[in-house]
Amino acid sequence: MKNTLRHILTLTVALLLTGPAQSQDFPDSDLRVFIEAPVDLSTNANIGSIRGWAVHPYDRVSYVDIYIDDEFNFSVPVGGGRKDVEDAYPDYYLSRFSGWAQTVNWKNMSEGYHTVEVVAYTEFGGYKSAFKEFCVAKFNKEFISDPEEIKLWETKRFHVWHDRIIFEGVKVEGRRWNMELSWVTATQSFEITQTTAYRLIDEYTEYECVPEE
Repeated sequence: MKNTLRHILTLTVALLLTGPAQSQDFPDSDLRVFIEAPVDLSTNANIGSIRGWAVHPYDRVSYVDIYIDDEFNFSVPVGGGRKDVEDAYPDYYLSRFSGWAQTVNWKNMSEGYHTVEVVAYTEFGGYKSAFKEFCVAKFNKEFISDPEEIKLWETKRFHVWHDRIIFEGVKVEGRRWNMELSWVTATQSFEITQTTAYRLIDEYTEYECVPEE
């Protein structure tokens, strides 16, 4: 209730001082914006999403703009249900409805490292950015329609590594890959969180971004 009254008072003062038609963006250190996917430095080879959440102590966060390699790609509204964020920030305004997400086909991008920037905006023009670096490793086709090209039964090894299950040597389009299955809190499900070139994995493994042929 206190944050709601403060929000109404802030909105009233802003309208009285600037009028509804006048708006100017400004950095807002009170904003919190977080990118959950892609995971930092992860390797992606599927149709996935850029997603996360954004909250402010007393202003509504309206939308996020998404840039990939400094080029604008999407503008996405904020408002997805996020009970976990509300639990973490119970006093932040509308923290229960702070989620945002955008579907993206990583295979449309060139192989190698890329940077995503997400800029969150409040209704008054306050903004703050978050950044993640990720890698793209592509299957041969942009869209695999034939299930016979996915040969799970030829997987070389299954094992648990830290907080994920690793499928080593999954055969896709005649080529072997490693795939990581992890629990994702935001979606409350297990998802493929990384796809990399096939190699035996241990606790000392460091992935290369672009797979060797």
